[in-house]
Amino acid sequence: MADKHIYGTVGVNGNIISGKGFSVDRIQDGNYYVRFDQPLDGEPSPVCTIFGPPWRTFNMSIAIVEAFPDGFICVTSTPDRPVDCGFTFLVVGEH
Repeated sequence: MADKHIYGTVGVNGNIISGKGFSVDRIQDGNYYVRFDQPLDGEPSPVCTIFGPPWRTFNMSIAIVEAFPDGFICVTSTPDRPVDCGFTFLVVGEH
């Protein structure tokens, strides 16, 4: 099987800034469900980073809390609580 790469940039409200092959649902504050247009074979290996201006992102972090063949859920947060924030991601999986 060949590796498939899905990547993108997601805005603070869950809007897609760049990339294709996925959609994003903002579940609640800081919680995003990235859904792939075509599921991968098996669980993917997502990598995420915070995206945005320094004044908004200096104390933010991102965690991948679940991954599925059809997507993943990530949470952006301050040290205290989930907070909406832009992020980038890259997923590698078999297809």
